[in-house]
Amino acid sequence: MFSHMTHEKAHFQKFKSVTGFFRYMIKCFHSHMRNKSLDKHAKEHMIEHEKEHEELSKVAFEGLCGENKQLSWRKDGLCTRLGQGFCQHYIAVGILVEEEVSADTNEHTSTTDIQTRTDLRFYHQLFCEWFACFRLVEVVAATRNASELKNVLDKVDPFNLQYLYRFTCGISPAVGKRIIEYLKSRRDSAKFAILCILEQTGEVDGIKDTVRDLCSSQVEINGLLHSRLLQRSTIQLLEIGARYDVSFPISPIITKFTKYKVTRDQRRPQ
Repeated sequence: MFSHMTHEKAHFQKFKSVTGFFRYMIKCFHSHMRNKSLDKHAKEHMIEHEKEHEELSKVAFEGLCGENKQLSWRKDGLCTRLGQGFCQHYIAVGILVEEEVSADTNEHTSTTDIQTRTDLRFYHQLFCEWFACFRLVEVVAATRNASELKNVLDKVDPFNLQYLYRFTCGISPAVGKRIIEYLKSRRDSAKFAILCILEQTGEVDGIKDTVRDLCSSQVEINGLLHSRLLQRSTIQLLEIGARYDVSFPISPIITKFTKYKVTRDQRRPQ
């Protein structure tokens, strides 16, 4: 459906950040839902649900970063918290998905007596990270110093929640600046911080010098020594350099447990 709605639209080809792309995709889903409705009053509520999702953002953030992490919730409980109309709207849009799961039973329960309940989850974790980022903006903005910021972000693992960081930097430049400084202070996160900078500006010019520096000496992508976050970040930065024709001398790229190379002639990842 998203591909259909963006077919032959020029601005679809001009996205410069993951945040911009995902924001547009969410907008498409809501717009498609409104276009199907003939009820003017219902459309007004749809617009309200699209813009006012503070509680859903809290739920998403708690699910990803709270003490009791979870990616699915009992439908009755979540609908009570968010509102029945809100939940039904997000189910209809497709962002939330219903699942029938077995209710808690004991070992003596017969097969015919097994009860089920309905749970709700996000269609994909990326949607959960998108809504959670709005809550993370508020949480980071409320921290008063670097120590409090570290206490918050140490619980938000960039290895597993890469897009939560990138979305947050993309929607709030002020908060993003503080997050980027935190990432730079972490071991193996400096290259990932560059990708977050790109989310802030959407302009490659600001990171071209960094990409040139990266590729001016030997580049190593090592599955034994480097985290997957570091490997992914290195590869994505090389892809950016190839895509935007950044002029840099190609040096050997040492790879372990990966089939990634850049040719001198093409300057494009294979």
